[in-house]
Amino acid sequence: MRLTDMSRGHRRPRTVLAVALVIMSAAAVMPVCAQIAPTLLEEPAEAPYGFAATLHVDDPATLRLQIFLDYSDPQNTYAITCAPGEVGIERVLDGNSMKIGYGYPRAEFAPDSDLELTVRRDGWRIEFILDRQVLARAWDSSLSGGQVGYAITGGEIPDAMVQPLGGVFMSDDFMRTEDAVSVWEVVSGTWKTESLRVDEQSERMEEDKSTNAFSYWGKGEGGPAISTAGYWFWNNYQVTAAVRATEADPVGLVAYLQDAENYIAARWTSALSEGEDADRLQLIAVSGGEVSVLAESPGGHLPGQWYQMQLRVCDRLIQCLIDDEPRAVVQADLFGQGQPGLYCEGRGGVFFDSVAVDAWEVLSEDFETPAPGRWVEQAGTWQYAGGGLASPPAGRRVALSGRAEWSNYWVTSDVSLGGAAGIVLCADESSWYALRFGTMGSGTAYEGQAQIVRVTDGNEEVLSSAPAHLPGGSNHRIRAIVDGGLITGYLDGKRVLDAYDSNAEAGRVGLLAEGNGPVRFDNLNVAMIPPKRIARVTKEFAEDDEHPEMAEWATTRAPWTKPEEEDGAWWTKGDYFGDKTVAFAIPGVEAAEGELRLRLDAMPEEPESGLTLVLVTAKGSRAITATLLAGTETLGEATVETSSDPCPVRFERKGTWVVAAIDGKVIFNEKR
Repeated sequence: MRLTDMSRGHRRPRTVLAVALVIMSAAAVMPVCAQIAPTLLEEPAEAPYGFAATLHVDDPATLRLQIFLDYSDPQNTYAITCAPGEVGIERVLDGNSMKIGYGYPRAEFAPDSDLELTVRRDGWRIEFILDRQVLARAWDSSLSGGQVGYAITGGEIPDAMVQPLGGVFMSDDFMRTEDAVSVWEVVSGTWKTESLRVDEQSERMEEDKSTNAFSYWGKGEGGPAISTAGYWFWNNYQVTAAVRATEADPVGLVAYLQDAENYIAARWTSALSEGEDADRLQLIAVSGGEVSVLAESPGGHLPGQWYQMQLRVCDRLIQCLIDDEPRAVVQADLFGQGQPGLYCEGRGGVFFDSVAVDAWEVLSEDFETPAPGRWVEQAGTWQYAGGGLASPPAGRRVALSGRAEWSNYWVTSDVSLGGAAGIVLCADESSWYALRFGTMGSGTAYEGQAQIVRVTDGNEEVLSSAPAHLPGGSNHRIRAIVDGGLITGYLDGKRVLDAYDSNAEAGRVGLLAEGNGPVRFDNLNVAMIPPKRIARVTKEFAEDDEHPEMAEWATTRAPWTKPEEEDGAWWTKGDYFGDKTVAFAIPGVEAAEGELRLRLDAMPEEPESGLTLVLVTAKGSRAITATLLAGTETLGEATVETSSDPCPVRFERKGTWVVAAIDGKVIFNEKR
């Protein structure tokens, strides 16, 4: 795969930097940003929001624009400054000003010109977009609320407005007639809803009995065909679709569409194409109608075959997956926002189905460009050095990033181990968890071990430990996952240990260094774990009365084998490996009387071979008595007074742990 940085039309050289993080640096404190009397919009703005306006340039020589966010007074605000050859974001807190983030100054402005301007604020990120280019980005959550305003010389802002930014979500399975109202807007080419598949089976199909009767069809003649949906202010999202080309024509997805001549796209050519660009997946940028290839990888699609295609964008990261496999990735600052869409070329036509657009947030760091404010020093000193984030030896050092509301995510990073190091998870004001490795010679109490620890108000508790003899100076890839209370640690792709704590749910991410010797992190990535999938049943086939022949496989009974005896056990028809969850609800606990047994990791011929959760209810009582068994061994007993009706129950295998919860309360968490 070719990986190119196209943020300004060329690849940035990898420079060796040694810049201390500004959070603790005296050099970071500077006079409050130069003030022109601001024009403040009337109402305070609550994140997420966007400030949208037109910048009219009168005199480029005297042009100077300042935009204020979360403005309480001149001593507490964010200030974005833009002038010829200058752009930057400052945080002013209690009168102390600090530059945060990074920027790309615009050298020239034309007199008597109008430029589209957008500033985005989502509670952590700040983005300044001018003339469809991201000129500055910063990350900070110190200030919130307050007003939005601006001040300008050498030009004017005639039409300022604040746009609330809601969540990003849409889905379309095209289950409608061809003439029904559609959410899709045709940008170019020919597009229409197809109410039946066009293939060799179509003549034998009945529309009301097909599980895939509808799709969206497009074709392009003399250029790409694009159809779009969603809103102009959407950003940081993933667009997913099932795609099938009729012939050997390119298929694709679009993100950040501005118009027919400005967008990002994943373009996938056919393995059977005769064109020069055949048999490859490309990430392209179209700016002013000019096409630039940002990244590409070999391998094309086959006509007549359905694939799942996914295009993701967040901050500077652009990524494309085919059938859940990452195939192309690039870093680029382009457009900053825009609509998602569908893309195809050629006259043969392409089918699209099961389209979904969801928010997609990641943290991707190569540490090449210092971005003050993105990482906050909680303890010790951290530096951008050698293309990484480094910390010299001086006790415990912690740097944090991300959002407090992040939950169910994974963090992975390269690390050069001079001392002990690890990854911080679920950090808040007083506590955090960490996966850490005690490098040999680090002088730490856990030297030669991998540990998962919980730190609360400075008090440390080891939750799990395993041998890990890592020599000083060695380089490794470490990974930590937190998912519903389960923390799992990996070293160089191998699972090392895990621990369960029901309080490990949400919080910021971070880096940890301890003991003797310096530590350096590089190529760090954070991503959210997608929601777990459950079986879906086509409604038409779920109605037993109309289709009794489908009952054995298409209803909620489908995954289960009906017992021969009246009080026998229902067993799943398939085997379930790895982590799994049985979740259901008990209606009317107070009126129920009896016993229920749930089994995990067992077999029908040996029902006592796995784990069993026994639930007992008594009429007239809202209490549920629970017993956890491993074979015939009792691991625990508990009685829960319930309040919910119906009462939710969960029985889960999480790594090496078994967890049971009743009415939202974890009653058992045992390592088995």
